[in-house]
Amino acid sequence: MRGSQLRHGAALSLLLLATVAHAQRPTRTDPGDAAALNAVFAKLGQKAGTSWNISGDPCTGAATDNTDIDSDPNFNPAIKCEVCTGGNTSVCRITKLKIYALDAVGPIPEELRNLTALTNLNLAQNYLTGPLPSFMGELTNMQYMSLGINALSGPVPKELGNLTNLIVLSFSSNNFSGPLPSELGNLAKLEQLYIDSAGVSGPLPSSLSKLTKMKQLWASDNDFTGQIPDYIGSWSSLTDLRFQGNSFQGPIPATLSNLGLLASLRIGDILNGSFSSLTFLNNLTSLNTLILRNCRISDKLVSTDFSKFTSLNLLDLSFNNITGEVPQTLLNLNSLTFLFLGNNSLSGSLPSSIGSLLKSLDFSYNQLSGSVPSWAKDSQLNLVTNNFVADSSSNRVVHISVSPKHLQV
Repeated sequence: MRGSQLRHGAALSLLLLATVAHAQRPTRTDPGDAAALNAVFAKLGQKAGTSWNISGDPCTGAATDNTDIDSDPNFNPAIKCEVCTGGNTSVCRITKLKIYALDAVGPIPEELRNLTALTNLNLAQNYLTGPLPSFMGELTNMQYMSLGINALSGPVPKELGNLTNLIVLSFSSNNFSGPLPSELGNLAKLEQLYIDSAGVSGPLPSSLSKLTKMKQLWASDNDFTGQIPDYIGSWSSLTDLRFQGNSFQGPIPATLSNLGLLASLRIGDILNGSFSSLTFLNNLTSLNTLILRNCRISDKLVSTDFSKFTSLNLLDLSFNNITGEVPQTLLNLNSLTFLFLGNNSLSGSLPSSIGSLLKSLDFSYNQLSGSVPSWAKDSQLNLVTNNFVADSSSNRVVHISVSPKHLQV
């Protein structure tokens, strides 16, 4: 019995020693990755921080521990290493590279193509110039790519369509030109696409209909043309859609009514094409932000049952052709804080009460009439160019601008 216990204890000790030896096994960076990283840093004027490059080898320190380099500004520039394999020495690949808002200047270095294990690349908010290289399409392990707020130019390369593992892609606020390549429709795993102010133009490719996992699309301030595609209504996971400041034509597709998870919808500046109605909104009761400014909407507010929009915080329907009265149910929404209905053709009197959070309202340039309601004195309210009377004992028509505690006639 005693011998058995001794053998068992010896075996356990050997196992612990082996485990410790394995845990203490030295790591080193894949030589190709190390050379590529050094070249990228040299060309972009960056230096490895001592917090992770503790031994002259990149894959050491914070590069291999549990440090979250995304949320910690002290680790910038920074890398993370994984896929460590080998015998007595673990060979590690660089899987994450962050050079964020560090005034890095120049074209994207060609040596970046050699970091083939990258899954996360953040080069945002620098001064990167020149084209987005086609070799970016060789980094097929990429899941998160952020290139926003730089000065990249030329066409968006079709080779981005090879990055079929992408979940998030951002190249907003750059100087690209031409249309989006149809190959972006190959990114079937894509959930977030940020291309606002990117310089791109033309109609949205029909191939994007395959991006059915999309949750957030920011595409404002480009020169997209044609109609907003019907297929966006099939992106059932979409929560945030932004299409302001383009050259789209109406109508707004009725298929958007299928987007029951949509929390933020921002469309603006539809200057021609058919008029749109508000009826497609009736199913979008998860909205907290709704902006349909200057969208060629011709309808009445009562076409939508706003009483169901219990999370709505901001509503902007300015610069349309909305007629009829302002419904009491709209102003009574408990979450509504900002309401902008200026430059329409609203008529009748304003409701007698408003929700407790509603403090900023714009009804300017309409055809509203009657007396100014009592809640006006506690609100930031614009009633310029309407037909209100100063008080119940006067028939004098006035133009009114109201700010908190101050009524101007």
